[in-house]
Amino acid sequence: MAKAGLSGGAVTKEGGSMKTLVIGSAMFEMLMKLDALPKTGEDVLCRESDMIIGGCAYNVAGTLRNMGCPHDLCVPVGKGPYAAVIAQHLKRCGYEILIRDESQDNGWCLDLVEADGERTFITSQGIEATFRKEWFDGIAIAAYDKIYVSGYQLCGDSGREMAQWLESLRGKQLFFAPGPVIGQIPEAVKAAIYRCHPILHLNEKEAGEESGENRVKEAAESLYDRTGNLVIITLGAKGALFYDGNALHSIPSEPTVVADTIGAGDSHMGAVIASLSGGYDTETAIRIANRVAAAIVGIQGPVMDREQFEERLGEWNEKDQRVF
Repeated sequence: MAKAGLSGGAVTKEGGSMKTLVIGSAMFEMLMKLDALPKTGEDVLCRESDMIIGGCAYNVAGTLRNMGCPHDLCVPVGKGPYAAVIAQHLKRCGYEILIRDESQDNGWCLDLVEADGERTFITSQGIEATFRKEWFDGIAIAAYDKIYVSGYQLCGDSGREMAQWLESLRGKQLFFAPGPVIGQIPEAVKAAIYRCHPILHLNEKEAGEESGENRVKEAAESLYDRTGNLVIITLGAKGALFYDGNALHSIPSEPTVVADTIGAGDSHMGAVIASLSGGYDTETAIRIANRVAAAIVGIQGPVMDREQFEERLGEWNEKDQRVF
């Protein structure tokens, strides 16, 4: 099994943390900063570039690791040049590779970041888009109380496999972050996921698209009716809100200077999981998540290393002892 989150600096209150299985992808990413996206037929030069490891599950796990939340990262690793880089990186982070399938390489992603920090992704999928139930046969699922899954793993044939497996589980709290591919997930797959009563985490655009509602309050209520559980909607610089079946609650964001928005939603999701695992109530968990997301958008790339995390969040320790 993969190593749990780092023991120091864990976000805990009463009862300690529970273990989370983070399912999804780790991908090789080429990050390029541009003044603006090119028009059709136009040639542009990037201001700077970098090569990083990303992927929603990897990004979520990075936040869990920094917050000391026990977890395992369950991402398939294939065979090829991208898989080799990913495998080396995961081992360096202390993760055991739980799924190894050498039938193809891992995918990669081109991250285009404009001057205002907004990002556009172009993804070439690989082994991480071919999830199948037998991959989970060797995983001791009884060790986990919480499971995270992103929308990318629910598109296409792998979505049906994943949904069937998730529906077969009992006594697990599912965290579902559909992401920008929410419209590409088959309706039958989403219906199966919603029957698992997930805590749903999505942004304002995704919430409107999925619910068909123009106002965020009605969107949250509609989505709650479908899942029967907490709905969290991020609002960018305006913070986030949540609907618990009784009332809509708004939590303001932390002020920050944006470097890029890559990984903002993933870090927010990871901080919510870590905080709830640590015994915090929903409002405090989302307040913590807003702070972590604000720190992430202030750096380049989707994941902070431990030093960056402590540097950017350490001063908040003194302002609010309840949080860190």
